[in-house]
Amino acid sequence: MAKNNRLSRDQKRKAKLKKRAERSRSHESLAYAGNKYKTAALTPWIFRTEVGIYESYVMSGGEMTDDEVEEAIEHMILRMRQGTLSPLPEPEPEPGAVAALDRDEEDLVARNIRSNWRRFAEQNGLPAKEDLIGVLRTILSSLSIWRSKNMHPQGYYRFLKEFMKDLGVNVQRVTVAPESLPGPEEGPPGADQGASSAEVAGRTETGE
Repeated sequence: MAKNNRLSRDQKRKAKLKKRAERSRSHESLAYAGNKYKTAALTPWIFRTEVGIYESYVMSGGEMTDDEVEEAIEHMILRMRQGTLSPLPEPEPEPGAVAALDRDEEDLVARNIRSNWRRFAEQNGLPAKEDLIGVLRTILSSLSIWRSKNMHPQGYYRFLKEFMKDLGVNVQRVTVAPESLPGPEEGPPGADQGASSAEVAGRTETGE
């Protein structure tokens, strides 16, 4: 009897989580569930995008939720459609390093995705903007599926963690000493030049 009651409470908890998630996603979804962008030419771009997302999870200390990633990707799509966001960021000062200055989850996700796109485009060229938007929309569909399967606020993160491990992708959360960060004269516009504490960055090894 106790076992049945425990299962019943668990089922009720999952039902509440599902209802809450459905309410939070009552807006029109930008996800695309088809196979149009799962081509030989675009599959590597899907992978590089997922690497950027996984870097963001790791750099957040594992605290970022799937909902935050979803919101960041949706905002990227809207800005790219409007022409207010370039697919590629400015070049990074050190190849393989992920910038540490973004503190907002949305900015962090967008920058890591675009940094991965830039590095991959250096050797492979850049797809059309609509194809990159399609890649992002395809990933939104995957995120929604894994979030629902796990009934957990980090269901997609759990999937990516195992997926990257299987592919030999190693993302490390590292601390950058203050003296190694840009100074007031060389820092990017809007950066907090008065920060004295260490910053968090990410470093990725893909085995390529």
